[in-house]
Amino acid sequence: MTIRRKLLIAFLFIAVLSSVVTTVLLSFTTRSLFDWYVQSNTEARATQWQRLLAAYYTERGSWDGVGALIRSTQFVRGRGGPRHLMMPPATAGPERIILADQTGRIIADSSGTDIGLFLTDMTIPSRLPITVNGEVVGSVAIVTGFQKGLMTLEAAFLRRMTTTSIIGGAIIALIGIGLAFIFSRHLSQPLSKLAIAARQMASGNFDVKLEVSTGDEMEEVAHAFNFMKDSLKANEEARHKLVADVAHELRTPLSVLRGNLESMQEGITEPTQETIVSLHDEVLRLSRIVQDLLNLGQMESGGFPLNLELTNIVEVITRVTSVFAAETDARGIRLETNIQGTLPHTQADPDRIVQVLVNLLANAVHHTPDGGEISVSASRIDDNIVVSVTDSGPGIAKEDLPHVFDRFYRTDRARDRAAGGTGLGLAIVKGIITAHKGSIRVESEPGVSTTFTFSLPVLPSD
Repeated sequence: MTIRRKLLIAFLFIAVLSSVVTTVLLSFTTRSLFDWYVQSNTEARATQWQRLLAAYYTERGSWDGVGALIRSTQFVRGRGGPRHLMMPPATAGPERIILADQTGRIIADSSGTDIGLFLTDMTIPSRLPITVNGEVVGSVAIVTGFQKGLMTLEAAFLRRMTTTSIIGGAIIALIGIGLAFIFSRHLSQPLSKLAIAARQMASGNFDVKLEVSTGDEMEEVAHAFNFMKDSLKANEEARHKLVADVAHELRTPLSVLRGNLESMQEGITEPTQETIVSLHDEVLRLSRIVQDLLNLGQMESGGFPLNLELTNIVEVITRVTSVFAAETDARGIRLETNIQGTLPHTQADPDRIVQVLVNLLANAVHHTPDGGEISVSASRIDDNIVVSVTDSGPGIAKEDLPHVFDRFYRTDRARDRAAGGTGLGLAIVKGIITAHKGSIRVESEPGVSTTFTFSLPVLPSD
């Protein structure tokens, strides 16, 4: 069931429920008000007779002749002029007055039917005692035909109110259906767009863009969807690029191996020592590419193994710079080490930090011209050990800086891949530093220098 249909049903249910509740409340309220009016009217009439009969008993000292007074009610209308004290109250319609003495026996009845019976045996709602000088001398009761007339009017009015409520409820239901149709369309239309866009994206179309301008949560969902779409598009492009780069990287050494092996099989070339060494180098190159890809996969999945121990970063720097000392001396490159102060130990995998420094220094040596300078510095800044490798090479173009840590990215596209390595070194460097909960960045000024800087957290006790 669609959301639009659910909303229509919900609005219709609310409209019908409101109509029913309104009808019931109106009927109950009207009946209560009519009952109260009838009861109040009857009690007011009984009070008037109570006062009149009390005055009659006070004046006469007994109930003698009271029957004539009570029977005269059918002739009294009393509208307009003043009444005598002994004149009965004006009636609003036919009514029956019943008077009983102090024993409860009826001594006067305007209808003349129940004289001699006891008032206590009759069910009469409006009955009041008559008190003279603190003594109950009788009681008066009123039965009016006006009550039946009111009940008839009440029933007619309630029927009219019920009919009106039903009609009003139907109108409310129609309005509710109209509003439900408008609101459901307003709410479901962005969801329909979202569903269509999701299906297009699932089919591989990442150029779709969801446009929703509702100013509410639906617009936030649309923005989140577009952000997710852009992220998936970027990941998909990166995946395609990775597959193409891996295929390209593997194709070169595989082509070399295949060509040489086929030449040997066909007797074109002899399996000399030099040829075997060349083929072995290509195999090592293939193994290195595969191992680097495996390491990157582990880094991205959070499963990259680290053998953490207390590590003296100064010893690591000294060990790595000594490896490159012979090459830099041969090319006249000045390799300097600058350690600022006494650095604390850090919790790290020393072999992986060596791998980081080897990659950074290898890149620096490769890009630094003969007679240039390379500087390795280390210092403590706040709660981090910061290590920088700076070379005086040609630098990195501004547009290349955001991509230097990407897989298979080369800043010098003119160099062949054999001379440029696998293109995975800096990506692995970043993965290793990130696995140590550190950070790495690069700064470069083309034609002047390039600086790679990474930081590692120090131990809390230090």
